Amino acid sequence: MLPEFGGDSYTNADNFMTGRANGVATYRNTDFFGLVNGLNFAVQYQGNNEGASNGQEGTNNGRDVRHENGDGWGLSTTYDLGMGFSAGAAYTSSDRTNDQVNHTAAGGDKADAWTAGLKYDANNIYLATMYSETRNMTPFGDSDYAVANKTQNFEVTAQYQV
Repeated sequence: MLPEFGGDSYTNADNFMTGRANGVATYRNTDFFGLVNGLNFAVQYQGNNEGASNGQEGTNNGRDVRHENGDGWGLSTTYDLGMGFSAGAAYTSSDRTNDQVNHTAAGGDKADAWTAGLKYDANNIYLATMYSETRNMTPFGDSDYAVANKTQNFEVTAQYQV
């Protein structure tokens, strides 16, 4: 199994709403209000986390510009298809801070990501795959201002469980 959540090709802890994040309010629902077995969803809101600088007030002073975020929201859903198969998808969109818009390599006022995946987990076999795209959100390299305009990510995991 994966040591954390997967999505390691594009997520960073506490960076927008990928990986683990702070300042998040979450609503989760299983079996779609009791109407559809196996259909689960979540809705999230994240308040801004920006560093202090001349261009912004700052709410989380220890962050470099690549790891700040403005207000954002996200949706995720999974559906158990039966016989060990399930599918999931998620979308998130956040405002970028003034420093991110004005001082990073990526352009745009918004940071967005979407992902979709499939999983098989039965008969001692675990197979999972996902595809995702991000825009203006994924940091790279060592520079405080290196943020990719767009990423495309594909992950596959396979395990035989004895």
